[in-house]
Amino acid sequence: MEPVITQKSEIKIVGMSFFGDPFETSDAWTEENQIGRLWQRFMRYFQQNADAIKHTTPDNALYEVHIYYPETMEKGLFEVFVGVKVDQLEAVPLDLVVKILPASEYAIFTLTGNQIASDWDMEIEEWLSRSEYQRNHPFSFQYYDKRFKGVDRINESILDIYLPVEKGED
Repeated sequence: MEPVITQKSEIKIVGMSFFGDPFETSDAWTEENQIGRLWQRFMRYFQQNADAIKHTTPDNALYEVHIYYPETMEKGLFEVFVGVKVDQLEAVPLDLVVKILPASEYAIFTLTGNQIASDWDMEIEEWLSRSEYQRNHPFSFQYYDKRFKGVDRINESILDIYLPVEKGED
């Protein structure tokens, strides 16, 4: 799995988050774990209050950001944030949260079909260990656009994983 390296400017996302062990109740790629429940909560809110989120970008893409803390390696706890990109912040509803991802160079890994539900994170770590790059921020994000057909249609879907990177020191 080889990524495309690209530069991205700051990304503003409005959405909802969860902190803890998202797989405590159920394994990955199911709507029964904490990530699935978070998506259900956000999508219900977004469908009922779409006009409440101002300046959404026209691509209608959704973002799932994983933010890593010291507790991540020790206890498996991390923040998962889901939402939509906005061009500017204005009157963000109280029940939503804003994340501003810094401008960065990104390694973009494109996953197709059943590869999405695989251990792709281990493959990304393997690529990182043999590449000239290193992480430069403690997060990554998944980019869901029209190519992603849903959890129930993973085998027909395409998903991009963005990892913020910088060239390592020799």
